[in-house]
Amino acid sequence: MDKRVDPYQDAILDVTTAISYLQTKIGKTGLSLKESSDFTLFEKTVKATEDKYLMEDFSPRFFDLHGATAFWIGAYDERGDIVSVQAAKVEDLLDRSLADHWDQQQRRLFVDPNPQAKFGTDHAHDAYFMRGRIVYHGNLWLRRDIRGQGLAEPLTQLGFLVSLLKWSPDYLYGLMAAASAEKGFGIRVGYRRFVPRGTHWRIAPGHIREDDWLVYATRNDIQGLAELVLRSSSADPG
Repeated sequence: MDKRVDPYQDAILDVTTAISYLQTKIGKTGLSLKESSDFTLFEKTVKATEDKYLMEDFSPRFFDLHGATAFWIGAYDERGDIVSVQAAKVEDLLDRSLADHWDQQQRRLFVDPNPQAKFGTDHAHDAYFMRGRIVYHGNLWLRRDIRGQGLAEPLTQLGFLVSLLKWSPDYLYGLMAAASAEKGFGIRVGYRRFVPRGTHWRIAPGHIREDDWLVYATRNDIQGLAELVLRSSSADPG
């Protein structure tokens, strides 16, 4: 019998404590949080925002999304209006790499219904080596009037730590606009590894950015994020 101890098990209390601190920090701004696995409601919620942009990855029209494999978090102001959304889902990629997964999924989502789009084969280098339990984090949105107030970081960190607690993934990744990655947003929210290319498009669909970077973190990276949040909580006079 393998008696090796998973170090993650010893970190669960730290992760839950960090989540609690982030919830409290966000709550002090007057926002309330709701976690859900109802992606029909997520679609309705996103469609009510100013951007109205629902990523195909989190659309119930394309995927069967349920509590075991996906969640979303909404933040609401004191009137009950939505001010932020984010979503995450997990894939078990034990038999193929993330790049292989993109080849299959992105082609089905974007190329098959749109013959003008041309999908390439030279994806982000690291994606060819990423296997295992992999979380995709995306559809992050913050209402314009509360941007620049320091809320994007704790909200996104919350999503990362909830993903860690639920699934203990090997990797958590996103696709980030080059400008955001270069300005350091990714490192502030918890990504620790950056590749200046995402999925490779020869001709991208009209609503897909061609300059996305693959940004990701390992399980240990996200555990380190929890520790960083705890250190910040110790120094927080509030």
